Amino acid sequence: MLNSDSVARNSALLLWAKIAGNAGFFVAVLMLARGLGPSGRGTIAFVTVTALVLAEVAALGVGEATTVFAARRPDLRGALLTNAWVFMLVSPLLAATAVCGALLLLGNARPADVGAVELAILLAGTLAAALAEAGATFLLGCGRIHRLAFITATASWVYPVLLAAVWLGPGLTVARAALAWVATEAFRAFRLLRHSAHGVPFVRPNLRLLAEEVGFGVRAWVGSCARFLNFRIDQILMGFLASEAALGIYAVAVNASEVLLYLPAATATALLPAAARAEPGLRGPQTLQAFRSAALVTTGAVVVAAILGPLLLPVVFGAAFSPSVQPFLWLLPGALGFAATAVFSNSLMASASPGLSSLGPVVSLVVGIALDFVLIPRFGATGAAAAASAAFLAGGAVALAVYARRNPFVWTALLLPRRDDLDVLRAIARPLRARS
Repeated sequence: MLNSDSVARNSALLLWAKIAGNAGFFVAVLMLARGLGPSGRGTIAFVTVTALVLAEVAALGVGEATTVFAARRPDLRGALLTNAWVFMLVSPLLAATAVCGALLLLGNARPADVGAVELAILLAGTLAAALAEAGATFLLGCGRIHRLAFITATASWVYPVLLAAVWLGPGLTVARAALAWVATEAFRAFRLLRHSAHGVPFVRPNLRLLAEEVGFGVRAWVGSCARFLNFRIDQILMGFLASEAALGIYAVAVNASEVLLYLPAATATALLPAAARAEPGLRGPQTLQAFRSAALVTTGAVVVAAILGPLLLPVVFGAAFSPSVQPFLWLLPGALGFAATAVFSNSLMASASPGLSSLGPVVSLVVGIALDFVLIPRFGATGAAAAASAAFLAGGAVALAVYARRNPFVWTALLLPRRDDLDVLRAIARPLRARS
């Protein structure tokens, strides 16, 4: 049975974990902006974002398959974990080696300040990020939400601690800052994999099961990869289509606006394993409730961000990042499109429709890339932000339409709030009430 209260509780838990973890990342971003300026911040963004994208692309959806299979087939968890470890070691390493070699051959055509050292760091970061994904998806599928949330909340704080040590010691440079990020990702991966292995018997890789995982995962991978690229590809393209300073300006706007995506992402993440275990007739009402809750909170957050963002961005990051205000405002509408894409795509994946779950994110990716090439050369960071919002809204509309075609519902069930929609708000507020 799909318990709406448990989904609300897990959504709130993952949300608070994301807030706590990203607070550490925010401190690190602030240090990078102050210590390296827009240009240095742009180089760091290119290295870290490219590593994360490579890890996601090379995973071929095995992470999503691990979550769904571990939720549905607990007797195979030992083999699933071993398969995830092996696959996430080999595939991302091969992909990163090929891409770094190609970038090295580009010479002056690649972004400035990205040399052999930075490319080596990029390769190591890809491997660390992929292994972290293997651990996180397995914990999620096993229902170990509390452990996953704890690691999410704490691991990111290693990053600002390492940056502070470097700043006070030998001095902050792009290469040293990137190494600090890789060390943080490696620490996160170690903790996730260590806790994933707790209580799970070690078995040899099961190639037949891995083939089944890849078969399922590739269909889901199209969408999950597209969804991930929607967050990152514009920053990579800006590394080639605009200056590193413009990329630094845009990266700060993205870092600030991503706060609005935490609840929809947490809601969709909590919904996936719960819906995968649920009876088919119970998924529809819970999916609609999850979307209504996420949309309600996201709309309120967008209004607050539009008021406070222009005042706080220059104060927090410094006057050099005042140009980040305009792209920040352009990014805000896309949060609602992201909420629709995340919730409805994950519900489709949980109902064993990974191909359909990919349609919304793919539309977002295609629209976003097309608009990036049109708008970035002319409008820089603001053009990238407008393209990102348009892409998220287009993908959200498609994901909703596909879900409605497969699971028809009365449109008032989507649009009219209900009392139960406040469950997630009550779950979010519960830690605050406990402290008072």
